[in-house]
Amino acid sequence: MQDRSLAVVASLALAVVFSAAPVAAQPPAGTEKPQAAAAPDAAPSQRKDPNGHTGISPYTEQVLKGQASFVARDIPGAIAAFQDAIKLDSSKMLGFYLLGEAMLESGNTAEAETAWTTAIGKKGTEELHAKVLFCLADLRERQKNWQAAKDAWGAYSTFLTSNPKATGYPATAAERQKQLDRRMKDEKDYAAVKERIVQREAERQKEAEENAKKDKLNR
Repeated sequence: MQDRSLAVVASLALAVVFSAAPVAAQPPAGTEKPQAAAAPDAAPSQRKDPNGHTGISPYTEQVLKGQASFVARDIPGAIAAFQDAIKLDSSKMLGFYLLGEAMLESGNTAEAETAWTTAIGKKGTEELHAKVLFCLADLRERQKNWQAAKDAWGAYSTFLTSNPKATGYPATAAERQKQLDRRMKDEKDYAAVKERIVQREAERQKEAEENAKKDKLNR
C-alpha cells in the first residue's frame, strides 16, 4: 500500500500551499532594485514563509507551522497549528487533510476519520481530494472494517476514473479490493469451521456425560 511517510505528506502539502499562494511579482532580469527592509509590523501581504516566500496568508502560515512541527515529530504542535489554520479558514480541504494525518500519527484514528470525512466536503484540488479518499480507505483497513474498506477503495477508484487530472493509484485500489474479498471469504469460511468445532465439542461433552451416567448406574 502507499507509504504515507512524513516526507511524502510534507511535500504534498507544500505543493498544494504554494500552488494556491499568491506569488510576488518579479521585475525583468537586470532591472532589480534594492528592496527596503520590511517594517516590524509588515502588512499580511508581506508575510514570509521560512524559505522567504512572500504574500502568504495567516492560514498558510499556520499550515507551514504545522508542517514544520509534523516533520520535527512534534505531533501535538502540528495538531494545534492545523486546528488554528482550520479556525482561520474552514472552507479549505488542506487543513482537514493535514489534521487527519497528524491525528493518525498520534494514534487517534477516530479524530483522523472525522477530519478526513469533513475534508471531503471542502474546497481542494482533485489531487488532494483523491489523497483524502485514499487515506479513508486505508483507515478502514486499519480499523478492520473490511466491507467499509472495500467500499472506500471503490469510491477512490471511481473518483480517479471521473477526474482524469487527479493523480492516484487505481491499480492499488483494485488490488486492495481483491485482497479484502479474500479476507472476508476466509473469515466467513473460518466462522463456519469454528461453529462446527464448537458444535462437535458440545456433542462430545454431552456424550461423555451420558457415558459417565451409564457407568455410575452399572456399578
